[in-house]
Amino acid sequence: MKYIKKKFSIMILGLILAFLYSCAKPTVVNISLPEDKNLTCTQLEKALEDAQKFRKKALSHVGNTGKNQMRAVLFWPALYMTYANTHEAIVAATERSVLLINFMTDKRCLNTEKHINRIQTTMRVQTLKDLTESYNSLNDLYKSGGLTEDEFRIQKKKILGQ
Repeated sequence: MKYIKKKFSIMILGLILAFLYSCAKPTVVNISLPEDKNLTCTQLEKALEDAQKFRKKALSHVGNTGKNQMRAVLFWPALYMTYANTHEAIVAATERSVLLINFMTDKRCLNTEKHINRIQTTMRVQTLKDLTESYNSLNDLYKSGGLTEDEFRIQKKKILGQ
């Protein structure tokens, strides 16, 4: 009887973990692939586009979305897993983008500067502490008169990734 209870408990735990993992979105990309060094400039640009699409898709899972609300109501651990997975996906897609840009620079591909500028202006993942510090510094600068109200709003949107 003890053996059956133990086996049943393990099975239930396994199902819960599988459910948690299946609820976690988005997909995390591989940072480096074996064939990356052999890609042509055109292929590198395409791979960079793909990495940025993954990043954008991951960013769409952040915040108060309908799916996140459902996760919170129906199975809150899935919401935690989604946020953790989203952070990992954003970081991986960003690191892949940097790697591809480095390969483009090494191969002296055309339009590399354009891609570098686009990558640098995308929102980076921040911890809550980093976000709070950035916002407080910006707010202090605004209150001291160093920024106009319009400049403050623009910079605040950049910090918040909007």
